This record gives sequence, C-alpha cells and structure tokens, in this order.
Amino acid sequence: MSTSSHTATLTSANPKAVVGALGTLAVAFLTIVTVFKAVDWSAAQTALVTAEAAAVAGFVTALVAHLIPGTSTEPVAVAATFTATVSATLALGSGFGWWSLTEQQTSAVAGVVTAVLGVGGAVLARDRVTAHVSSSTKSQRYEDSRNR
Repeated sequence: MSTSSHTATLTSANPKAVVGALGTLAVAFLTIVTVFKAVDWSAAQTALVTAEAAAVAGFVTALVAHLIPGTSTEPVAVAATFTATVSATLALGSGFGWWSLTEQQTSAVAGVVTAVLGVGGAVLARDRVTAHVSSSTKSQRYEDSRNR
C-alpha cells in the first residue's frame, strides 16, 4: 500500500489587499449600523464617518505598501493619504461638535492645516522620489534647442 501525501502551500495574503478588504468591511459595517438605526447620526454625520473610514483605510494601505519589505516605497501616497485623514478628522470633529468653533474658525483651521500638511507632505515626499524626464520631453527640448 503506497500513500502519497500532498501538501498544499498557502501563500501569504497581499497586505495591501487585506487592508483594502478591511476598509470595505468598515464601510459595510457603517452602512448596516446606519440603516438599522443602531446609531443616531444625521445623513451628514454618516457621510463624515464614511469619509473618515475611507481616509484611514487609504492611509493604512499606503503605510503598508510603504513599509512592507519587497514592495515599492510610497512616500507620495503616504503624504497624500495622511493629509486626507487629518482633513477628514477635522471635518468629522466639526460635524459631531467635538469643539466649539464658529463656522469661520473651523474653515480657517481646516484650510491652514490642510495647506500646511499638503505642502509639507509634498516637500518631504519630493525628497524621497526621483523625477525622471520623459522621452517626449527630452525630444521636445532637443527640438527647441535646435530651432534657436
């Protein structure tokens, strides 16, 4: 009697796909708790919570892609999704009344924070990437220099 054993090898899940799936589950969960009135949120508050969940899922996905060995680093994605997460959090706090600011003060804080994070994130990310000149740009520059 001969026995042969077959072993199945399982590949580890792609971390970016796992985080993306968790983001999808979070949105599904928010939909269920809202539809079944497990929370007492207005439509605007539900939209703010959903935006926050999406921003956090995007940020975590970018971080995973950036930090996992063997994957390309993603400094631009990390900077952009961090800015989106902070902006969504500011909007969420405003929508749920976590602080007492006037509408103008809230707009000023959100605008300044988003601008500072956007520019700061872009500068930091730019230090970590190399820009390449596309061949069409090189060709155009060559043609421009010949026509002078």
